[in-house]
Amino acid sequence: MDAVTDAEVRELIARQKCYDVLTRYCRALDRCDVELMKSVYHEDGFDDHGIFQGNAQEFAEYIIREIQEWFEVTTHAICNVHMEIDGDVACTESYLLAYHIVRPDRMDDIFGSTYMQQFNIGPAQRGRHLYIFGGRYVDRLERRDGEWRIARRQVVMDWNENVPSTMILDEGINASLTLRGSRTPRDAVFLNRP
Repeated sequence: MDAVTDAEVRELIARQKCYDVLTRYCRALDRCDVELMKSVYHEDGFDDHGIFQGNAQEFAEYIIREIQEWFEVTTHAICNVHMEIDGDVACTESYLLAYHIVRPDRMDDIFGSTYMQQFNIGPAQRGRHLYIFGGRYVDRLERRDGEWRIARRQVVMDWNENVPSTMILDEGINASLTLRGSRTPRDAVFLNRP
């Protein structure tokens, strides 16, 4: 069996630290934690989300505020993370699945007129609707002063699905799941810290 080299160990550590940055981003979005969001980007980082293109620290402020106004709840998950690491630079492509429950008063902004006409949605039909997004985060992460953060992010949309929600919270098996996610310090992730 071949011995593991120091270079391979360093690369494994770099990969794990980069992956931690990527998952911390998703957590910051879903818990609406602006300080955590800022921590994933370098001060001079750049984010291109389509709806926002500019300084990533400003993006953190923008997206946390807007996500609270647009959606009742979100779940962002990355998978199939491909990394190419060269010294202090990592180029990554992370497949993204994002699930959003749209606030009724923001449906026009999120879906546009075609969706609203397709489902004949007027004021009486503004219940829960889903915006499901499949895409990729294409990132350049850099290690500066020993810390990995995103230097540049670009979001790529591959597909989306927009449908009325069939969510059931208080019946059947779901009635027993009384611990629900929150965007506040009452969320279980914050309560379980030592």
